[in-house]
Amino acid sequence: MTTTTTSAALVPAGPVFSDQERLALAGFLAGYSGLTREAYALRLRQYAARCHHHDLRLFAVRRADIECFGRDLEAAGKARATVTRRLCPIAASLPLRRVGELLERPAADRL
Repeated sequence: MTTTTTSAALVPAGPVFSDQERLALAGFLAGYSGLTREAYALRLRQYAARCHHHDLRLFAVRRADIECFGRDLEAAGKARATVTRRLCPIAASLPLRRVGELLERPAADRL
C-alpha cells in the first residue's frame, strides 16, 4: 500500500524585476502621484507579470511584444479604450529601457 502526502509549502519565485528595472520603474512612477500613480503601477505590474510568464526581461521587449499584449487583451474581450489605457504607461516607460541599459554598464563606460 502506498501513501501520498501533500504539502502546502510555498515555492519561492525569483524576483520579477532586476535591480536596474526596479530603480528605473521607481523613477518613472515618482513622476506621478495619487490615482494616476496607482493605476500606472498596476498596469506596469500586469505587463511585467506577462513578461515574466513569457520569459521576457522587461527592458528587452520589442514593440511586437507590446502589440501582442494589446492583442491578447482584445482577445480577452477588453474594449479598445481599456487596451489603450493599459498600454499608455508601458509606452511611456519605454525610454526607461535606455536607462536600464545604461545602469547595467560599468560607470566608466557611461561617460
